[in-house]
Amino acid sequence: MPEAMVGTGSIRVWLRRRRLPAVTVAAAMLSLAVTGSAAARSFTPRHHKIFHGVSDTTNNKDFHRFAKRVGAHPAVLEDFYHWDTPLTSGALQRWHQTRTRGVLSLSTAPGGQPELISPRQIAEGRDDHYLVRLNQTIAASKQVVYIRLFPEMNGHWNPYCAFKANGTPKGRSHSTNSFRRAWQRIVLIIRGGKRGAINQELRHRDMPRILRASSNHDPIYAPENVHRRLERPKVAFMWSPQTIGSPNVPGNRPGSYWPGKRFVDWVGADIYSAFASPGVWTAFKRFYRHWRHLPFVVGEYSPWNNDYSGHFTRKLFHWTERHGRARMLIYYRSVHADTPYDVNHWPKARRVIRHQLNKRRFAPYASRRHH
Repeated sequence: MPEAMVGTGSIRVWLRRRRLPAVTVAAAMLSLAVTGSAAARSFTPRHHKIFHGVSDTTNNKDFHRFAKRVGAHPAVLEDFYHWDTPLTSGALQRWHQTRTRGVLSLSTAPGGQPELISPRQIAEGRDDHYLVRLNQTIAASKQVVYIRLFPEMNGHWNPYCAFKANGTPKGRSHSTNSFRRAWQRIVLIIRGGKRGAINQELRHRDMPRILRASSNHDPIYAPENVHRRLERPKVAFMWSPQTIGSPNVPGNRPGSYWPGKRFVDWVGADIYSAFASPGVWTAFKRFYRHWRHLPFVVGEYSPWNNDYSGHFTRKLFHWTERHGRARMLIYYRSVHADTPYDVNHWPKARRVIRHQLNKRRFAPYASRRHH
């Protein structure tokens, strides 16, 4: 479609000029109504700048201590939450207090504990109330929130991965098909819009309507209590697999978990000095080139556990500056203070970060004018 054609009116005219069947036009307009405008807003930094961020320990003093050590205010703050944890438990307040944009890294299980829900259960509508609640709380906050949904999904250590460490599949409840459908359901509900349009999209994908799962018996979240129109929060969804699947079997490659461009606003990957072999760098760069139509985020990076010279950190920042779609880097210092990931353990890498973040390319604060 020509880039000049923007807005629903222009798209409707373009579809008709192409003389497409009426049912095709209707389907396209429904798709646009549900996900189109939201998908177009990735909330990238303005003026080709780059956001740098850090993982959250839930203590604002740690945030300010990190900012002082790297000589710059982080523009984003990443929180690691598990399923059914409300954002009102603290993250929204911390993002506001630290003047950052929030990144919600969402898992289906507390760290090291059994999962609370499977991808198939999500796709079948169990716990839709959590998705509706996220939609409402993010919208009410009026903040921009990046949702880094089920990161490193092709890593066997994550409960939502489709494979065990030995390469055997976990079964239908965790298949890549279930994962993709779960992702689509989450995005459709959290992005919001007309309830009827969302339900039609869900049914088109063989999923039940909002809150229609038989396992849901909570009268507070009965279907009739879902408004006819869900809020339209300022959210952007980040898809960040491992560039090399673990286990490295054909069905566990990144593309197997791809939910479709309509349901993704950013693509990204993680990289740590400890694992940054030449082969990993090659896969990282190949991944960037392959997923070439969306802004790119490094959802986790760290000089841990061998960047004594600062070489890894310097190489990553230089790569980021040379690749225009790379618009966000997030330093992982764990979710606790004073861990081996702490930037103070890597003084030369810290000096590299200080030097880089004082360049004009890096925005210390996110613009209040959202686009």
